[in-house]
This record gives sequence, C-alpha cells and structure tokens, in this order.
Amino acid sequence: MTTRTKRKSSRTLSIPIDGTALSVWLAPLEAFTEAELLERAQLTDAEQAVFETFPEATGRSGGQRRREWLGTRMLVCEELGGRISYTPQGRPRLVSPSTKQDISISHTTGWAAVAASTAGRGGIDIERIDRDASRAAARIAAPGELATAARIFPSRPALWLWCAKEAAYKAAGGPETDFARDIRLESSSVAQPLIMTVETVRVILASFVYEELFGVCGLVE
Repeated sequence: MTTRTKRKSSRTLSIPIDGTALSVWLAPLEAFTEAELLERAQLTDAEQAVFETFPEATGRSGGQRRREWLGTRMLVCEELGGRISYTPQGRPRLVSPSTKQDISISHTTGWAAVAASTAGRGGIDIERIDRDASRAAARIAAPGELATAARIFPSRPALWLWCAKEAAYKAAGGPETDFARDIRLESSSVAQPLIMTVETVRVILASFVYEELFGVCGLVE
C-alpha cells in the first residue's frame, strides 16, 4: 500500500507509514538556509570536523551534499534527541541517552529523511518521483520483478523496485549483498503484504508519496 500525504505547516514532517512500526521524518531542505540547518543540527565537535570536509556551496546547486548531510543530523537531533554514529559496517545508528531505536537515513535533491523503529531493523530510501530509474532497476531486477512492480506501483514500477531494494538492503543487507541475486521480491500482488527477502531475512515494505517525493520503507519481520 502507498500512503499519500499533503503538505503540513511544519518544516519537518512526520509521515505515517501503514503496515509498519517505523516512524519517518522528512525535511524539505529548500525551506532552510544552510545557517539554519547548521544551528538546528547542533553538531558536536567531531561532526563539525566532518562537515567542514564538504566543499563549500558554489553556483545554484552548490552545497547540496552539505545540506543533505545537515538535514539528516537536524532530524535526528530534533526528533530523536540524539546523534548519528556508524557501525563498523557503515550502517547508521542512533546515539541517544534516552531511547534505543534503530535508524535509517536517506536523501535526494532537496530532501532529507530519517526512519526510526523500536521494533527492529529498518531501512528507508527516497527519490524524486520524476527520476528515471529504468536503467538502475534493470541492473538489479530478477526475472519477473519489474512486471510485479508494475502491478504494485503502475506509474513508476522501476522507481518502486529501485527504492524497495534499497530500503530492504538498508534494513537487512551487508557488504557482500548483491541486489539482483540476494534481494528478491516475494509478493505477487498489492493484495498481499509486500515482502522482500534479503538472502533469508524477510523485510516488510511500505511506500509513500509526498508532493514530488517517493519513498519506500522496510522493516525486518
């Protein structure tokens, strides 16, 4: 099932995802100056050192990576009261004195996203809905998966499959995971729970559309 949401007045947005135990927050980055993002992210000294390694903004699209990085830190700071750290495998994790939650992060042009869950490992991937993902999806699709994706999300099946495999990978994948070989779509219709397996781990999927943004979340079953 795909959840569709409308604009809220808040500049950070909480998205309800049907069928999962994940909470999702989005930040529309164009609503903030870089100075606002930097202030609200409340970076530690170590995070500030990392931030300063990003190239400074130049031109109309300059500083995009800086803003996306700040956006995820702002969301984790304000919504979860913690910081982002990383496992030795490179997976983000929440460092917080008050709560234990699994987190996943994603970003695309103009947006940052964080998903969090106390129910287990989750993953999120977001893209602009007008992205042409046909080539990317063709590389990672197992036989029949694009046809199934066309039944699940008829308007953008390649984009759905790409985001779904990315979300599943973030929830349950590892350094050696092959998207075509190891991440497989089990569901054959929208009437069933949408599930992907990452090797032998089952991941429940849910998607959402918000304005020009499309996203898929996954939660290890």
